[in-house]
Amino acid sequence: MRLAYLLPLSFLVAAPVAAQVAAVRQGNFGNPSKFSSWNSAPVGGWGADAGNFGVARLDSNKLGQAQRLVAEGRYAEADPLLNELIGRTSSRHVRFLKGLAALGLGDPATARRFFERALPGGGRVGSAGVMSGLALAEIRLGNAGAARAILNNLRYQQAKCRSDCDRAGALKQAVSMVERELT
Repeated sequence: MRLAYLLPLSFLVAAPVAAQVAAVRQGNFGNPSKFSSWNSAPVGGWGADAGNFGVARLDSNKLGQAQRLVAEGRYAEADPLLNELIGRTSSRHVRFLKGLAALGLGDPATARRFFERALPGGGRVGSAGVMSGLALAEIRLGNAGAARAILNNLRYQQAKCRSDCDRAGALKQAVSMVERELT
């Protein structure tokens, strides 16, 4: 199975988790500026309420290890760690990582479920990374129409953002990735 579509998502995982772990250690949950890289990073998908994701309850070493394993494409090794973390938190970031691992393991139905749980309020609006992951899961499930709807949403966000917002690069990459997979 070709896993090249996961590579861009997995590379973008590292920076937000590093910021997250640093914020956990420093207790910077109430300061949204500490999470500015998350507001649009294809990995995070976390809005201004970045501190409300149960990260403080997580073992940051396990989270960092799971993050690295996913970024390295070692999904089978990351999966049990992510299962343990999911059992201890409602963190959308952990659910995003679990979605990436499920895609990497060839289980798009599980990936879709975790990407949907990584979206705020369970809707279909969120970070570029979560939405592009959800679109990839839909494509793998044969739901091209659902993937196109997500792509349209990403394009709408991109048009509103233009090139001057902090999410511009993530949105551009997400749109490009989903367009490529739909063709």
